[in-house]
Amino acid sequence: MAGTVHLEIGRGLARLTLDAPGKLNAISVAMWGALAQHCASVAADGSVRCVIVQGAQGHFAAGADIAEFPQVRFDEASGRGYHLALMAPALEALRTLPMPVVAAIEGNCIGGGLEIALACDLRVARSDARLGAPVGRLGFPFAVPELKVLLQLVGPAVAAELLLAGRLLTGEEAEGKGLVQRAVAPARFALAVDETVDGVLAGSPLAARLNKANLLRLMEGREVSAQELQASFGFFRSADYAEGIAAFLERRPPQFSGR
Repeated sequence: MAGTVHLEIGRGLARLTLDAPGKLNAISVAMWGALAQHCASVAADGSVRCVIVQGAQGHFAAGADIAEFPQVRFDEASGRGYHLALMAPALEALRTLPMPVVAAIEGNCIGGGLEIALACDLRVARSDARLGAPVGRLGFPFAVPELKVLLQLVGPAVAAELLLAGRLLTGEEAEGKGLVQRAVAPARFALAVDETVDGVLAGSPLAARLNKANLLRLMEGREVSAQELQASFGFFRSADYAEGIAAFLERRPPQFSGR
């Protein structure tokens, strides 16, 4: 069967599932394209407050589908197009979704699969998952735009360990190095993902969008103009701010609208 990316939306939650049976969810050209298209659909859906990215059959994703490389990455021009015109838009579409994105990592999360996980905001892993990017063993480096994201998140020491030594980390090791925020025993994995998603859904959708936008802006080193700084306090006029304070004072759960 050809690989695909499934999208399910309901009750404020979007679920993206990487699915390539028999290939540990290795990501095909079609899957990169589907990921970008689904992210565009999710971004335009005002009902979605949180996104989960996961893999089927007990694995996240074991990298790009190398079986396609002789047809789609066979020389410098095709390789450049693969990274800049195919992978980069998909990863950027995921990374810049306006709502929080949770990666649920189990099994293999390697190469392109790791890059998808790194494009998410929150990463929850099974303690026995395997994460890494031993691309040097295949004869190529990380593309520069993809390396920039890895370096921003984990720093040069961990990036060097992954890329130069080609180490595969367990989920537990990845947590210790800041590659994932949470690693849990296999029996608690589904519960940990639910707890993370519930934490997102319990908060204000407006605050989540603003926090994510500000995190991305500051992580990328973008300057905040005086006008943008002033505008950033506009949340004081929002319905979510009024509801959050009122609910706290009235000792009741807030009912956020995202406005």
